[in-house]
Amino acid sequence: MKKMTIGIFAPSSPAHILFASKYKYAKSRLLELGFNVKEGNLIQNKNFQGYRTASGKERANELMNLILDEDIDILMPVIGGYNSASLLPYLDFDKIKNTKKILCGYSDITALQMAFLEKTNFSIIYGASLIPTFGEYHSKNIFGESSFFQALIEKSYDLIPPEKWSNQLLNALTEEWKNERLYEKNDGWKILNEGEGRGRVIVANIETFVTLFGSDFIPDLKNCILVLEDEDATITLEERSLNALKLYKIFDNLKGLIFSKPEIYNNKNSGLKYEELIDEIVGKRDYPIIYNFDCGHTIPSICIPQNGIMNLVAKNGEIKIKIEK
Repeated sequence: MKKMTIGIFAPSSPAHILFASKYKYAKSRLLELGFNVKEGNLIQNKNFQGYRTASGKERANELMNLILDEDIDILMPVIGGYNSASLLPYLDFDKIKNTKKILCGYSDITALQMAFLEKTNFSIIYGASLIPTFGEYHSKNIFGESSFFQALIEKSYDLIPPEKWSNQLLNALTEEWKNERLYEKNDGWKILNEGEGRGRVIVANIETFVTLFGSDFIPDLKNCILVLEDEDATITLEERSLNALKLYKIFDNLKGLIFSKPEIYNNKNSGLKYEELIDEIVGKRDYPIIYNFDCGHTIPSICIPQNGIMNLVAKNGEIKIKIEK
C-alpha cells in the first residue's frame, strides 16, 4: 500500500490549541504509523475563537481545500465538539462528488458523515479522530489503531470485543494525559433482543443525529443495521433523543440495532439501567438488538466502515458480527 496522506481539519473544537501537547504527540504518532500529515489552513494559522477556530463558512473552506488537494487521501478531524453541522450549508457538494477520499471521525462528526453518506462517493470510517484515537501516550491505543487499519484495508473480518475498556478522563489541559490509563474488564456485548440481521451498517452519535432530521443530510436508513453511541447519556436527555428517533420511526425498518457503551451514564436517581431505558422506548422488534458495544467515546473504540455490510447474529447468549466491504 502506498504511503497515504492524512489531511487534518478542525470542524468544531480547536483542540489542537487547547490540548497542544497532546495534539503534537498524536500527530507524531500518525507519522510513526507510516502516514504523511498535512494540516488545514485554520490549524496552521492557529485560528482561535474559544469554542471553535472560525466561522462555519471558514471551517467549511478549510475542509474544502483539503478535499480538493490531490495529495490527500484521508480526512481526519482533530476532535469532535458541538458545531460540525455549521459547515454543511457552505460545502460545495457538486465539487465533492467528483472526488473520492476517506472521511474519518466520530461523535459530532456524525453531522458531516451523514451528509457525505447522502451526497458523496466518499468512503467513510466511523471512528479515528486524531487526538482521542492517536493521542494515548502511556500504553498507546493499540486496539483502536489496529481497528482503524482494519476498517481502512481489510475487505472482510469479524468484530471482536476488546478485553478491557476505560472511560477515565485524563486532563489534556495539563500533563495528566500522559499518565497510565485505568482500565476495567470488558463484560462483552449483551443481547437485548435475539435474532439475525444483515444489512448496510450506519453508525451515528445519538445527540448529533437527532439534530439533522428535517434536513437534506440524512442517508437512507431503511433495512440498515444502525449503531448508536453517545458521550453523555444522562437519562433525561437520552430518553428525549431516543423517543425522537422513535417518533421519526427510525426503529421501524431496521435489520439490527446496536447501542454502544456511553462514556458517562447518569440515571438521575431513577434506578434505571441504560438497557432498561432502551427496552422501554424501542420495545420488542423482529430484529436483533444488542448493547454494551465498543464504538464511540470509550477507549478503545472499534472503527466501522459506514455502508459496509454487517452480519449480526445474536442467539443463545452469543453475539457474532462480521463486516464485509
